[in-house]
Amino acid sequence: MLLTIAIPSHNKSYLLKEALYSIINEKEFGIEFDIIISDNSINDDIKKLYENDFNVPYISLFNSKHFDSLDANVNRSIELSSGEYVWIFGDDDLLIPGVVRNILNFLKLKKPNLLILNSQSFRDENIIEYSRLPTTIKDIYLENQNDAFLTDLGGYLTFVGAILVKRKLWIDNYDKSKIGSFFAHIDCLASLKNNRVVYYFSTPVIKMRLGSQTWLDKSFQIWYLLYPSIIWGLENYSNFAKQKVISRNPMNSIKSMVAARAYGRINYQIYKKYLFTSKKVSLLNKILIFFVVMIPVLVFKLIYIIYIKFLKKNHNSKFSPKLALAQLKIKIN
Repeated sequence: MLLTIAIPSHNKSYLLKEALYSIINEKEFGIEFDIIISDNSINDDIKKLYENDFNVPYISLFNSKHFDSLDANVNRSIELSSGEYVWIFGDDDLLIPGVVRNILNFLKLKKPNLLILNSQSFRDENIIEYSRLPTTIKDIYLENQNDAFLTDLGGYLTFVGAILVKRKLWIDNYDKSKIGSFFAHIDCLASLKNNRVVYYFSTPVIKMRLGSQTWLDKSFQIWYLLYPSIIWGLENYSNFAKQKVISRNPMNSIKSMVAARAYGRINYQIYKKYLFTSKKVSLLNKILIFFVVMIPVLVFKLIYIIYIKFLKKNHNSKFSPKLALAQLKIKIN
């Protein structure tokens, strides 16, 4: 097969079922692309779903219970794939009908090392945004354009469903020591980009589901500790480009912590665990952030909504106002 759609799956059989049906309806399925599922669930629901509904040629299920982190299962899914190219596909996302043909044609024509795929986002039956990335994103990043690649796409690449990559290059560049960071894939892609051309596919091809992530209870650690650590640890990228993605120490930023409070990512227990004892947070900021976490979330949610609607309306690769408001559980008209 030219392409394998690899699905690292975990405990969401009812959403995986929707995802699989959205994929197998493409007429190229079984001819030019196949599907593998790497299941690291703690139960047998996905195994039962596969045996009852999807035990057919060109769909393979693998038991990956020992690969018990998101990073490990993503990498496992690529190692299990047989296609020249692998598209990592979220088990809670949906394929936009008719796009696979265009992707396959692009792979044949351009033979990319890495193809970053645009997406839509949705909740329930409602589309939040029809294009996650703005029209200003470049279609191609040349060998010497590492910083432009990171600046434009570093924030978006937290979404693994955007990744379509040559399997061999992924395996050659993946650093297993980064497993557990939730963003080992970004380290891999940044390494892979060095001295290589990377393409961006601007037509949205996947619908990203909001609110179904399994790591929400770890969101503070993920976004304010692990993510900046990965970005600032990248080699062959300037500090200027890294700063454009995220500051080195967002915990020492009152603005960042107010946003974290608005999203419900920080409370007093998290403050005690991560900020109070941190040597990277100034004493003054510790005092100010203490008052932030003691004020009800709703106050900062309303403040942040007003801020987005009136002062932060520009859609860029790092920030989408519609997506932010949806994550704050505000109805989008």
